[in-house]
Amino acid sequence: MKLLLIPDKFKGSLTSEEVSKAFIRGVQKAGVDFTYKFIKASDGGDGFLDAVSSYKPCISIQIISENPLGKPLRSYYLYNKKDNAAYIELANASGMERLRPEDRNPMLTSSYGTGLQIRDAVQKGIKNIYIGLGGSATNDGGIGIASALGYVFLDAKGKRLPTIGNSLEQIRRIDDSRVSADLKQVSFYAVNDVSNPLFGAKGAAHVYAGQKGATEEIIKVLDQGLENLDRVVAETYGLLNAQEPGSGAAGGAAYGLKTFLGASYLSGIDFILTLSEVEKLLEANAFDFIVTGEGKIDEQTLNGKLIHGVIKLGKKYNTHIIAICGKLEVPKNVLLNNGVHDVFEIQNPSRDLAYNLKNAGELLTQKAKEFFLLKKENSSLKNR
Repeated sequence: MKLLLIPDKFKGSLTSEEVSKAFIRGVQKAGVDFTYKFIKASDGGDGFLDAVSSYKPCISIQIISENPLGKPLRSYYLYNKKDNAAYIELANASGMERLRPEDRNPMLTSSYGTGLQIRDAVQKGIKNIYIGLGGSATNDGGIGIASALGYVFLDAKGKRLPTIGNSLEQIRRIDDSRVSADLKQVSFYAVNDVSNPLFGAKGAAHVYAGQKGATEEIIKVLDQGLENLDRVVAETYGLLNAQEPGSGAAGGAAYGLKTFLGASYLSGIDFILTLSEVEKLLEANAFDFIVTGEGKIDEQTLNGKLIHGVIKLGKKYNTHIIAICGKLEVPKNVLLNNGVHDVFEIQNPSRDLAYNLKNAGELLTQKAKEFFLLKKENSSLKNR
């Protein structure tokens, strides 16, 4: 039996490598003869830089940036000399993991720190800049990033606004007189795998702000603010980017990158899988299963996340997909009807979250063992 492992991390418990190792231990314990290949992947969110560095020779560029609340922090991005390309992970400076849970509030957070990383790369003469989106603590529509690059956002009285979520509704004018002409010499790419628009019922605030600390009332204010930002942008530049699929990524940072820097949108999982040359691997080998998964499979999973990209890969190469997760929040049939061969949840429902996070590796190993023992009993692996 041949396995191809392309899992995402289980946030808060296991890295993608640890997920793969735990799964392999379970297969070994089931007594199945097998070989496997591991592909380090990311949909553009947390782990984007690790995935890129697995396939591209890069150096790490260290700079002092800011966390989502404006406090100094040490951060880094990657540089590939051959392509004169920088790879920036938004979560590295502007991510939720940079804040304590009690400090998360998208009304007060900014993507400015990511903008400082972009500015540093531009000043160094780097001509291709890829920004991996995901895991953000922000809902500022990308005005923080834009501010670091010279844009100024003003209220009705001409007063400069702080580039935080709370300011979005107050924006009446955008001053770009301080923006460097050098930006036009750089190609920007927003790497993400969500298809949400900027605002509305499926927009950045309504879908994602809750997990960043927003109450229902705050979500409404942020959504109205994003709509206001788009209105001012349309009046100023004649741009209508808000409803383009993906503009709602990372609290609207994708929208800001496209609007203020002319960024193109790239599918994160397609981008990484292309770097990994996984299709060459699939063309040269007949795998029995592709194993993927993430900590929580929910309604967003099939809306462009890593698992969605892997499912498309499985369909293309007629290979069964096994999806694993810590917690399954959609009916199993939803995944089965979308091309997944089987899916299993590893959590022990009788124990609390802390227990399941701490013991995720052991739980995953046990579930993998049970899965392949059942396959053996059903004789589905006899001729594999």
